Amino acid sequence: MRTMTFEELFDCGVNYETYVGSGTKEERARIPKNYSRINFETSLSEKISGISKKVNFLCVGEIWCPDCQLNLTVIKKMCEVNTNFEISVITRGRGQKFLSEALGLDEVKIPTVVILDENYEKMGVFLEQPEVVRSSENYEEIELDYLKGKYLSDTAEDILKVIG
Repeated sequence: MRTMTFEELFDCGVNYETYVGSGTKEERARIPKNYSRINFETSLSEKISGISKKVNFLCVGEIWCPDCQLNLTVIKKMCEVNTNFEISVITRGRGQKFLSEALGLDEVKIPTVVILDENYEKMGVFLEQPEVVRSSENYEEIELDYLKGKYLSDTAEDILKVIG
């Protein structure tokens, strides 16, 4: 079976704008709304902008997925705040084929974000939703708030924990 390195996958992925452009009119329309809901507090923006090392985000995502619409938009915003950050998006099929074994996952959920250093070595992984949402015992109670973008800063915080 053919394998691909993280760097090869990153290189064959698409930029955020192309990823969004592949969606339907309705899917594309959700992105500006989600983007407008990202309000990083000053301290969070300073943490993001203060990182001096190169970070590559290899994202497995599909524009139809609400979790991708929310969380990949946060990563896009982080890339705007810090020019040392870069995003590349691959399809779920490619992620399943080439990342499941490398990440030790039976199923690659979306989004799966492999956080890579400048040499494309894995620093860590962000899976699907921020930890506070994934670990909630009463997801049904917070789901609407999550979908309305109340946990977008938590996504950024989780990613910063991986970057260190």
